Amino acid sequence: MKQRIFSFTILWLIVTVSLLIFGIDAGVWLIAALAFFTQLELYQLFDKMGLKPYKSLGVLCAPILIFCAYYMDGLDAGTDIFIFCFLALALTIIIKDLQAGRLRSFMPTLFGLLYVPFMLHFFVKVVKLAELNGYSDATSIFLTVWIVAVAKCTDVGGLLVGMQMGKTPLSVISPKKTVEGGAGGIIFAMLIGLFILGVFNVYAPEGFTWWRSALMAIPIGIASIASDLVESAFKRQADVKDSGNIIPGIGGIFDLTDSLLLTAPLGYLMFKYFIF
Repeated sequence: MKQRIFSFTILWLIVTVSLLIFGIDAGVWLIAALAFFTQLELYQLFDKMGLKPYKSLGVLCAPILIFCAYYMDGLDAGTDIFIFCFLALALTIIIKDLQAGRLRSFMPTLFGLLYVPFMLHFFVKVVKLAELNGYSDATSIFLTVWIVAVAKCTDVGGLLVGMQMGKTPLSVISPKKTVEGGAGGIIFAMLIGLFILGVFNVYAPEGFTWWRSALMAIPIGIASIASDLVESAFKRQADVKDSGNIIPGIGGIFDLTDSLLLTAPLGYLMFKYFIF
């Protein structure tokens, strides 16, 4: 537990310092790196399940998608690049698989592309959304950090509350998660969202009110829990405890980003339709 809190604090410190020094570019490069290593660890889990993804081809698309989504003009640039990468990767895999007389790499490789870099590229779309509506880089960073903080603090709050009050199992996929912990995590996430809005209110869009922040944190928290359970299911099927061991107390990069994969697109959609 102490290692987890220590790693959590250090990671947020690294993110904060990087954003303060290098601005939006640091965030984009960080997302690209997280997408690359998360997708790689997902493919490694697939390997342990007996699936055969084309790792080198798949992970190459992750930074391409993230960088193009930001550095190319237009809100939908990332989606266009994803479609191109998806089709190019699909055709390449089909040709290679058919030459080998089997089609066992197609689904795991393309699923990895869809579930990791495509989902994470919605953080970049949040940045572009703010820019296209005339807001500064500071607002773009604020909105992205708000989603990440709410999602990750759902996990932290769930862990703390679950350890003290957890009694009712939430899912057989992750026996340690409880209904009480999940509810506590969502409440904690709401409080964190309000805290961030209160401290950095000067950077928030006009429509991002207190009550909207509190209400939006609820589906973000639920999506965070669901996203975490998806990774738990993968690890359970691969018969491993963590996706890696690079981060003390947390595990691998996938263990770090698991709760962000479903919250990124949800956060983008809520900002697009309820804030801007």
